[in-house]
Amino acid sequence: MLSIGEFANLTGLSVKALHHYDEKGVLVPAEVDDGSRYRRYSESQVRAGATVRVLRDAGVPLPRIADALRDGDVAGTLARHREEVLSRRAAEDAAHTAAELAVTAYAAPVDVTRRRAAAQPYVARVLLVGVADDTDAGNELANELFGELFTALHRDGLGPAGPFWTTIQEGPGPETVRLLCCWPTREPVPEGWGGEGVVTGELPARTELVASWRPAGNATVPEGVVHPAVVGLFEAVAGLGVDLRDAEIRQRVVGTGTETDPGQVAGEEAGEAGHDEDDVTVEVAVTIGS
Repeated sequence: MLSIGEFANLTGLSVKALHHYDEKGVLVPAEVDDGSRYRRYSESQVRAGATVRVLRDAGVPLPRIADALRDGDVAGTLARHREEVLSRRAAEDAAHTAAELAVTAYAAPVDVTRRRAAAQPYVARVLLVGVADDTDAGNELANELFGELFTALHRDGLGPAGPFWTTIQEGPGPETVRLLCCWPTREPVPEGWGGEGVVTGELPARTELVASWRPAGNATVPEGVVHPAVVGLFEAVAGLGVDLRDAEIRQRVVGTGTETDPGQVAGEEAGEAGHDEDDVTVEVAVTIGS
């Protein structure tokens, strides 16, 4: 039999760690003195102790080590842990790359101007978006809605009368927003046109604050990050002291093909829909006056 100190020296595990592993049922000593509570380990437990040490050094969680020792599947446990580590590492690398791209994009200039805009009728498809929803899936669905609406407007001779835009409104719950996929029309469209899920309306004549951002060099915007134009717009709003409570934020992509091609929506990188990144500008606007 081995004292706890001898067992610790042999296995490379500290006495404190051995106490902990005993309490957790991972590596229970062969004997515990009833009076002194001294722990003693059998020579046959050295393998288990050494295995616990290497698995812990590899970062395997303690409950999995206990399962591995009980089931005799040490190699399988280590292999599965390795797969998880590599998957997390790949996700961390992707997140780091996205952060570098975002920081570069945020450093690019954003042009913020005031603009008078005439009244504009529009039709829109409404999409409820969860805050934690998958961005790619949301973009694909928005593309589909834009395309369907585009086709219907052409069929009925209503337009579109210019580039599409998206509008973000407060949703029915704290974890959702309403995304309106909007096409401008040549004339007001009667309520009820387009069926369920289609809304019609008119942006009134207004004064807008508009933030414009044009990709340059390697300043691309990764999926899922706040767009630089949005950042620039809100910085300008803060400087003006404008109250944006209940305001609608409108975003559109202006450039080659965007007036007739519903394949690119705000939030996508320009090149992904077949457009030249250098030929598009992202605009984010908010009404600041009538």
